[in-house]
Amino acid sequence: MLTFTVGSGPALEAAEFADFTTGCAHYRLTRVGTFTFDWDPTFQHDPEDPHAQDHLRVTYGTGTDFRWHPPMPDAPVLFGITLAGQETFSSTALTDNRLHLRPHRMIHTAPAYAPVGARRRTNEIVHALATHWLAQPWTPDLRRAHDHHHAPQTLATISTCLADTEQRFKALERAQAFYRDVVDRANTTLKTGPVPTPPSAPPAPTPDATQSGR
Repeated sequence: MLTFTVGSGPALEAAEFADFTTGCAHYRLTRVGTFTFDWDPTFQHDPEDPHAQDHLRVTYGTGTDFRWHPPMPDAPVLFGITLAGQETFSSTALTDNRLHLRPHRMIHTAPAYAPVGARRRTNEIVHALATHWLAQPWTPDLRRAHDHHHAPQTLATISTCLADTEQRFKALERAQAFYRDVVDRANTTLKTGPVPTPPSAPPAPTPDATQSGR
């Protein structure tokens, strides 16, 4: 059993579990509920995000099979509020103490933000638990287990993205070749200089000549 002193609240006791089938860590807090941690697979392969590999995820309850209603099994209860859903945050926000989670609660089967006090306490707890989780010697192995669990979904999703990217790349290559040809022809035209008027050509128009032809 682990003990965490979180913020100004009472010390929390937690049982720690690691699921190497799905690659998730579970912290079951006495008289509170379970927080499940893993890496958000939807963010792991974003080529536009340099920190994509560092996106973490917390699910309020046991497991990661996200749903709003009913709340996840053993969902945490803070100040009488049952937390619902899951949220993603970066490891940078965690280490820089910039965690701004906004957990939900269910009101008549519709999600609504939990009150400020519950949100503040959630941030304190998640910060403490996630920091502990990432510092464990078995966490790199858990990450590999997580990647293995999500590999089939990754292959299906990213293979489609790769095929689409290759098609767009080929289209860009064709466009690049076309534009280079246009630029080369324009440069050649400029290098040959102005075109002289052939002797057999009619004269160039003048303002008087164009007006008299109306």
